[in-house]
Amino acid sequence: MNAKEPHPRPTVFHVTHWKAGSQWVSSVLKYAAPRRVIQPITNVQGLLGGPVRQGSIYTPVYASYSQFRAFVPHDPAHRTFFVIRDPRDTLISWYFSLMYSHESEWPSVRRSRDELRGLSKSDGLALMIGKHMQELSRIQEEWIAAGAAIFRYEDLVADEQKTFKQIFEFCRLGTADLHRRLIVFRHNFKVQTWRRFWREDRLSHLRKGVVGDWQNHFDDRLKELYKAQHGETLLRAGYEKDDCW
Repeated sequence: MNAKEPHPRPTVFHVTHWKAGSQWVSSVLKYAAPRRVIQPITNVQGLLGGPVRQGSIYTPVYASYSQFRAFVPHDPAHRTFFVIRDPRDTLISWYFSLMYSHESEWPSVRRSRDELRGLSKSDGLALMIGKHMQELSRIQEEWIAAGAAIFRYEDLVADEQKTFKQIFEFCRLGTADLHRRLIVFRHNFKVQTWRRFWREDRLSHLRKGVVGDWQNHFDDRLKELYKAQHGETLLRAGYEKDDCW
């Protein structure tokens, strides 16, 4: 193959932020192309745990655009997509994970859990809005500004077959239509949580996955606090058209 010709199987990067269905998307990609998937492990060799292996699928990659480009230079042959979620829902999911389901052997998780358990839910969420959400807003804004291919968690929940088809086509996976549909169905959120029939289980890492759940937890004070600190991100990401929410 001529060195200037694109690799027959493009290198794929599934980039995202935490609590945006990362393990869901990753599991689907692993079943679609198990021999190509590499799960990045951040270490002394960098963001991906080593040099880029052409033709591989890296999933999930948690990074801002600037962090990602520090290790992965732009290459038109790469297929890089970013999965985004309403940061308010991300906040709620993150709060319950820190409180209940995240493994507590990590010192940072233990510290956050101890801190949050000493506060009411409203005060805990206020703390996270001011302290934890700064990085998430930066990650979302950088990928949006970069003009990256963006897929929304909300679209996956609304019509997973349609949205995963778009992801597969973007990544040029070449998976047969029926095979793709079976893989997506097998990893359906409802199938994975069928015993709970979408009831909340705070101890589960698949707690709810419901779009708009933030409305069940935000009081007026939290709304105003969020608007003041992260309202512009909501507008840029297209989750709100103005601040009248």
